[in-house]
Amino acid sequence: MSQQTRPTSSDRAQSATTRRAVLFASSVGNFVEWFDFTLYGYTAAVIAATFFPAGNGAAALLGAFAVYGVAFVARPLGAAMFGRIGDRRGRRTSLGLSIMVMGASTAAMGLLPGWSSIGVLAPILLLVCRLVQGFSAGGEYSGALTFTIEHAPDNRRAWFLGLVGSSTMLGAVCATAVALVFQSVTGPRFAVDGWRWMFVLAGAIALVGLFLRLRVDESPVFEEMRKQQAPLRPFQVLLRDHWRTLLVLFVYFATLGLLTHMFLGYLPTYLNRAIGVSTGTVLALTTVANLASIPVSLSLSVLADRYGRRIQVRLGAMAAVVLPVPAYLLIGTGSTAAVIAALVLFVFAVCLLTMGALSVLELYPTGVRFSGMALPYNLAYAVFGGTAPLVSALLVDSTGSLLSPAIYASVVAVLALPILLKGIPETKGVDLRS
Repeated sequence: MSQQTRPTSSDRAQSATTRRAVLFASSVGNFVEWFDFTLYGYTAAVIAATFFPAGNGAAALLGAFAVYGVAFVARPLGAAMFGRIGDRRGRRTSLGLSIMVMGASTAAMGLLPGWSSIGVLAPILLLVCRLVQGFSAGGEYSGALTFTIEHAPDNRRAWFLGLVGSSTMLGAVCATAVALVFQSVTGPRFAVDGWRWMFVLAGAIALVGLFLRLRVDESPVFEEMRKQQAPLRPFQVLLRDHWRTLLVLFVYFATLGLLTHMFLGYLPTYLNRAIGVSTGTVLALTTVANLASIPVSLSLSVLADRYGRRIQVRLGAMAAVVLPVPAYLLIGTGSTAAVIAALVLFVFAVCLLTMGALSVLELYPTGVRFSGMALPYNLAYAVFGGTAPLVSALLVDSTGSLLSPAIYASVVAVLALPILLKGIPETKGVDLRS
């Protein structure tokens, strides 16, 4: 009897192969999402010049950042739709739809005519593409993590989260690398049309992701739930039984989103415009910082599987309070070594806080897990993450202080600190099927 129930070596090999396929399929969507969002942040000045009228560079840049932020407004709508599909129809179905929509809108953005060709219609079409991208992103990250964690061994869930999470930074790294290559190859034409092909390339990568996602199996945890009970009404259950958790997670993601998008979305422009660091140097420095985040994130994942998640969330919450101001002071010196040190501080804080996403997924039952993460994550990113570059630029323009964005980030983190220290419990060892 034991011989019949014990998994064979071929079963274990098949399981390992399935998990590798799931990791690739989940990661590619996150890669494309962050590839696109990082490209937009790095090419904001070029996008401003292309899609907004000439004559007022500051106003055009604010317009480009506003479009960057408005895209996040659509994310909660995407979270509602893709979360419902994921919790009722299956994680794989939702992820296939989200990456297909994301790829099409990303490629379209690279093909849009500019202000000189169609006038005011240019920024409107840009905004439409960004809204569609934001809508698809509403189900991407939370869905990919849910799908991956439900395939992962119980004692290695943090490691699997770290691998998929690293794909976000890998997307940012590849975006900077691609931008450097395209700038080098196209030269002066980069500002004219060289930047466009980067977004077309991202659309092509999304097609590869769709193919991979169609080839993997549905989450075994979701399949088991579907056999035992009819799909729930996720929003009704969340609001009735988990509203406190939703509020705590909104605060958590507000802190993480602000810190992340201040780092990825605003710092490149800040370094270039406010400090005078050349565009090439900015791209090189941020590439190094993003690369450094991958081993840091994976190392923290190993520790989280061994010692738990809560300690990292707490340390990350405290780091979000104390690190932004010193980081901006270091950047203000203009020293390359100081700028690198500042970027490392940001990376470390973001990596520590990211482990809270695993606690989020382990807090919920299967029937609402996708929606329970997607809704607070995307609402918080819409309010705090997507607006981070715009608010940072407005603060610098209105106060004249280059330190004002860091103070803003620290104030938000201070307000969130009591909730993050006490509101997220330890979830190591939780059974996802219970």
